Amino acid sequence: MVLWNNATVSLIPNKSAQDEMNSTCSFVDSSVERFSKLCAFCFVLLGSLFGNIFIIIIVYKNRHLRKTINYFIVNMAFSDLVLTLIVLPVEITKLVTDSGHWHVSGILGLICCKLFFFASLVSLLVSSQSLVWIAIDRFVAVVFPMKLGLISSKIRTIAIVSTWICAGFFSYPVLISSKLVVRGNDTFCTETNLESFFHNQKTQKANETYMFVWVQFTLLIIAPLLVITILYTAIAVNLRIQKKALAGTPPNIQRHAMKKRRQAIKMAVVILILFYLCVTPHTLLYFIHYWRPSCATRRVLYFVTSFSFFLSSIVNPIICLSFVESYRRGLKHILCPCV
Repeated sequence: MVLWNNATVSLIPNKSAQDEMNSTCSFVDSSVERFSKLCAFCFVLLGSLFGNIFIIIIVYKNRHLRKTINYFIVNMAFSDLVLTLIVLPVEITKLVTDSGHWHVSGILGLICCKLFFFASLVSLLVSSQSLVWIAIDRFVAVVFPMKLGLISSKIRTIAIVSTWICAGFFSYPVLISSKLVVRGNDTFCTETNLESFFHNQKTQKANETYMFVWVQFTLLIIAPLLVITILYTAIAVNLRIQKKALAGTPPNIQRHAMKKRRQAIKMAVVILILFYLCVTPHTLLYFIHYWRPSCATRRVLYFVTSFSFFLSSIVNPIICLSFVESYRRGLKHILCPCV
């Protein structure tokens, strides 16, 4: 979840930590800092917008790219666009206006506020689930090459739809907890204390709140990463066995197919690593109240982690265009139809 405060992004699990931070730290960016941040976020916005749209168009126009792994990459592209079109413009607006205020009031403002929090978490959950399905697809392709049809178009469709349903279900509490708060003459979009979901006993509320945060952290980071690690470990072992079996044999179609599978696996692994490198620091800010860093450290952490989080939305286009010639060729056809 994301909390806006004087053009700053943070992940704060409860209201008491937020109040403590606001009472002790005051973040005011200079003109140079604001301009630098604005350029950085505009770069990510444009890169993510055009990059992910190009990925979707390329897969749509090239039938030979309509494979399971590419469908899940397209699913990640859609989730990245949700983050880009809903969350990033708000950050850019706050930098341009040099204000942490929520500029839309009334029912429409409340809807936008809830959608803002909801979209950021849904995007993250859909992407992490898509990475799991990509790992499953690669596992089937390498370990059970004779059963490539195991993930049929019907199963693939159900899997893609389920990523959005599950993400919406686990993100539902954010719709309840986010609201507009009026402080003096200013209105802020913030997330209220999750303790309001639980019982009235103070100690029990705190314990259940932290448990809820840990469950979310497990679902977002630990569980998908554990499943993916197991699958790719099995893939690596199986590839080594296949390589030894084919050693010394002349080049043939089987070895060529194995080479293509290895390339697809490398691309998937790089996407996985860069995605988690981008989102994990931002997610760890759930627990910032345990660390109690200085105000200066918080200021740097909030910008670096939020920027890396948004940077995750351009990982897919960059990696796909770097690894797959068909993507590069498709991009050339879009930019220059005469090619």
